[in-house]
Amino acid sequence: MLQWFVDSPLLTIFFCVGVGSLLGKIKFGPVSFGPAGALFVALALSAIEPKVALPPIVTSLSLCVFCYMVGIAAGPSFVNALRSGWQPVVVSVLAIVAMAAAALGVGSWFGLDIGTVAGAFAGAGTATAALGAVQQQLAAGGPIPPEPAIGYAVAYPITVLLTILCCSYLISAGRRKPTAEDRKKLAPIAVRTLELVGDPALTVRGLSDRYQAVVSRLTRGGTTVVAHDEEALADGDLLTITAREDEVQRMIGDLGRPAQEEPWMDRSDIDFRRITLSNSSYVGRELVDLRLDEKYDAVVSRVRRGDVDIIATPDLVLASGDRLRVTAPREQLAAITKELGDSERTAGDINPVGLGLGLTLGLLAAFIEIPLPGGGTLVLGTATAPLILGVVLGALGRTGPIIWALPGNVANTLNQYSLLVFLVAVGTGAGSGLITALAADWFPLVTLGLAISAAHALICVIGLRTVLKYGTARSLGGLTGSQLNPAPYAFAIGKVPDQRVAIGYAVLFPVSMIVKVLLAQLMVVYF
Repeated sequence: MLQWFVDSPLLTIFFCVGVGSLLGKIKFGPVSFGPAGALFVALALSAIEPKVALPPIVTSLSLCVFCYMVGIAAGPSFVNALRSGWQPVVVSVLAIVAMAAAALGVGSWFGLDIGTVAGAFAGAGTATAALGAVQQQLAAGGPIPPEPAIGYAVAYPITVLLTILCCSYLISAGRRKPTAEDRKKLAPIAVRTLELVGDPALTVRGLSDRYQAVVSRLTRGGTTVVAHDEEALADGDLLTITAREDEVQRMIGDLGRPAQEEPWMDRSDIDFRRITLSNSSYVGRELVDLRLDEKYDAVVSRVRRGDVDIIATPDLVLASGDRLRVTAPREQLAAITKELGDSERTAGDINPVGLGLGLTLGLLAAFIEIPLPGGGTLVLGTATAPLILGVVLGALGRTGPIIWALPGNVANTLNQYSLLVFLVAVGTGAGSGLITALAADWFPLVTLGLAISAAHALICVIGLRTVLKYGTARSLGGLTGSQLNPAPYAFAIGKVPDQRVAIGYAVLFPVSMIVKVLLAQLMVVYF
């Protein structure tokens, strides 16, 4: 039976993906291995039968697609993180540098080779792209060495367990000594009607600029209309407001009182509807570019992207598949629906033009060799180059008629599948070597994984909780986002179901991934 796997790489791929994904779902206490289950099944299979292997093109293809998908998805949040969230970024970078220092120090102490050390660094950081970059840097056009995968496989489960323990500590610390941020829950988005008391000396646009809110309707003298930006507000006006609940309460305290009636419930003249954006002409453009107010006397109050609702600010960059909450005269909704597309099938299009051209640019950049001080050379390769190009193109969104961004569900599907296939490819090339390495050096390998993971966790916990004085939710998001592993993140969001965990994770994930990929390659070049 084992000969079937030797003879059929396709059988090997799908067996390891299927059985590995089942393994990844099994809970070992609070721990599950997620996508790494495919790696461990492949390692076991190749340890039993060393002849099991996948063609090199499978490794290269899955790695470059995975890295490009990570970059495309992370591009917008990467730019936002550098603009506004620089403090946790600094903490994350320091933690990753500490990881590298711990890896090199402990690895040198035990006399481990740089491939194993760099692989353990990638595994402790759950940076699969970094593992691929290390393998390519060491291979230099020849066969891929097994040592990085061995270090990765040993360090990975250690860091999952240790990071979850740190998450538990942060949750416990937040309960014992809650910060002001812990006491302030992130309020949900709500739709409320505000009655103005007195002349606020504001227009609709002025009110939206002062508060994080969108005004969709204005009722005056019993007549309800769509709110226009230039409309001057007056005493007694009823405003239908979309904002977070705490912001609504602040507006009520500043401007008036809750209305006794809810005019937005009457949909006979002014109606509202969620419409899916599938018209490629608007993908990657700002909400203001739709000009729905000028064309249809309409306003967008919020946008649902994936499972998250977003307040519809004019500068919000739209993505394919966004569901726009549109308020407009009833007779205009059909035309608006046609304008935006409202097609789930079209919104889920794979965008082959953007995907093909983007990966082409990334793979052309893979040939770039960057000379480094001391005579070394940094080869971007098919991991780093697609990742960097993906981040750049994801941040751009579109260039003229070419849309670089992919619908969220498409990017997520390609990301997950290419990651699983790459992990299978890595595992089938290192199984027999892992058994030999553990038999000879289990203590140095385990100590190496523990040291790297502990260095990262310690810097993140102290930096986020003690220095920046973040609350529990943001600290959990920062720790898991810098660490990258989905298992601790799932644990954290399950214990603290606060959107700030997701926001903190999204902010640091792309920065951490890029820093780890580059730093892993530099470790190989210089050490």
